Amino acid sequence: MLAQENLLLSDATFLLGVGAQKAGTSWLHDQLNRRKDADFGFLKEYHVFDALELEHFSSFRPKNPQPWKWRTWRRARFIEQPERYFDYFASRLKPPQIRLTGDITPSYAGLSAKSYQRIQKAFAQRGVQTRAVFIMRDPVERFLSQQRMQLRKRGLLSPKHEIEHLNKASLKLLKRDSPRNDYPATLDALKDGFAASHVFIGLYETLFTADNHRALCRCLNIAEQIPELSHRVNASQATTAVPTEVLRRLGQHFTPLVTAVQERCPDLGVEQHWATAMTWRDT
Repeated sequence: MLAQENLLLSDATFLLGVGAQKAGTSWLHDQLNRRKDADFGFLKEYHVFDALELEHFSSFRPKNPQPWKWRTWRRARFIEQPERYFDYFASRLKPPQIRLTGDITPSYAGLSAKSYQRIQKAFAQRGVQTRAVFIMRDPVERFLSQQRMQLRKRGLLSPKHEIEHLNKASLKLLKRDSPRNDYPATLDALKDGFAASHVFIGLYETLFTADNHRALCRCLNIAEQIPELSHRVNASQATTAVPTEVLRRLGQHFTPLVTAVQERCPDLGVEQHWATAMTWRDT
């Protein structure tokens, strides 16, 4: 666990959002960044530490960035010299009315406990406290939503393409899983990398509730503001029913993950909220 080294931290907070992908992180960023006491800078996902430390996400390392593509160029400078990243976010918190900033990059779910500790230490040296947020979603539903997003981006979200793609993608998943799917590894790294009170762990299925948002605000040390709970961002709608064989394949694949999350987070009630995964597990 990270020692605070007797540093005097302000009550301003850096939010390190570590996922999961397709689990409401875009909505969360949209709602928090609307607050008058928040400034998340020029991006939702900065992709610095995944680009630096995770080979699976090496594609996020900019190649030959040019200043006129200023967002990519600034990201490249953060990756080249991470101290710039920490200085940038600390500067977001200098105005007295700003109490919250952050980087919500879902692939940070693959970082190690030591990486989380280094990030906290760098911000603590600048007088900023760090809070981690990890939102999990029914792994079957998350996988389906992720695949539909890919089809939507390619302009191919139709019943025919959806069925073909889900079948191929689910077969590929059995051969090579992604760090994005490894909830237990992320939970373990967060447990070892943060104090328990400095981590918010929740479910996508309960994210859009007033009680959940109150708990999040308390963790982030910000005033309670109930967001637009009915608003959705980047939703990928199904165009057809998912074939039974695909659901069975995914349910069986994710059974160990669901069991591991239940063991680590019994109070979240995943058996109640993850209906699809629970229905198709061990079928």
